[in-house]
Amino acid sequence: MAHTLSDIRLLADLTDAELNAIETIGEWRNYEAGDTIFEEGNPGTHLYLVVQGRAEISVSLGVAEQAPVHVSDTGSCFGEFVLFDRSERSATTRAVESTRILAVDANAIEDLFQKQPAVGYRVMHNLCQI
Repeated sequence: MAHTLSDIRLLADLTDAELNAIETIGEWRNYEAGDTIFEEGNPGTHLYLVVQGRAEISVSLGVAEQAPVHVSDTGSCFGEFVLFDRSERSATTRAVESTRILAVDANAIEDLFQKQPAVGYRVMHNLCQI
């Protein structure tokens, strides 16, 4: 089954034109099982929309030990704190299986929200519902 941005819960109720605007500022990325998407301590620069697949989020418990805290699957997002705070990543995220993601630059989405406040409002409203 083909999945699209309209399947992303964070983007619920956005029009096709608004979804296209988000896709335009994003970058499509494909990951295979075990690929690292970002590591704990990396700068927070992107919001990640999972169009297909699953990604495991884990935190460091020590030098070589990771504890899984969440799995983001098709239709979900992660890295959403970048909408509020551009601090370092507090966790590591890896693909669990073949995963297709739209990575949206935080500065670009902030610009979009300023130009189209209704889009920003609906996205933030949806974030509160997740």
